[in-house]
Amino acid sequence: LNEIYNWVDEIPLSRPKKNIARDFADGVLVAEMIYHYFPKIIEIHNYSHQKSYNWNTLNQKVFRKMGFQLSSLDIENVINAKPECIERILKLLRVKMEKYLQKQKENPESYGSPKRMPGVSQKDQSNIQQNYPKQTKVQRGSDEQELSKDRTIQELRDTIEILELKIKKLEQLTNLKDSKIQALQSKLSQHGLL
Repeated sequence: LNEIYNWVDEIPLSRPKKNIARDFADGVLVAEMIYHYFPKIIEIHNYSHQKSYNWNTLNQKVFRKMGFQLSSLDIENVINAKPECIERILKLLRVKMEKYLQKQKENPESYGSPKRMPGVSQKDQSNIQQNYPKQTKVQRGSDEQELSKDRTIQELRDTIEILELKIKKLEQLTNLKDSKIQALQSKLSQHGLL
């Protein structure tokens, strides 16, 4: 976690960080972090203090460009400042930003130009840039497999969330029916029919 906190501290943000879960709950600081490294893929003026709108905009417009998306449950947990949720998302974001940078180096016409890879020194970044084209097709294939796995995991999380909502609804209906049955049984008992 300290590595994530140190990385966040390196980036100039519009407001001080006091409680990371609450500070990042509205998504504005995440947007600023992405803008710091990849100004061409995000329109920073789109983000205000509307938490849900900000996270959905990030998810649909920015994270999708970077090859991943958050589940609605993850977004809800961040908005509600659940402990260690933002740290997990920032860790994921950092990994995805590094991969996005590598893809930019491979195909610069398709991506906006970056500043510097998050959490990586200038020397290490130049080494990565020099060595990246030397990667084998197997390594690139494994990146694609990992991206495919990430998408599958995201789809499964969404499915789980939908199923959990259905379960809650069915439990509510069952409780409602139970209360109606009890009410009818008590009426039958009052009239001596039971």
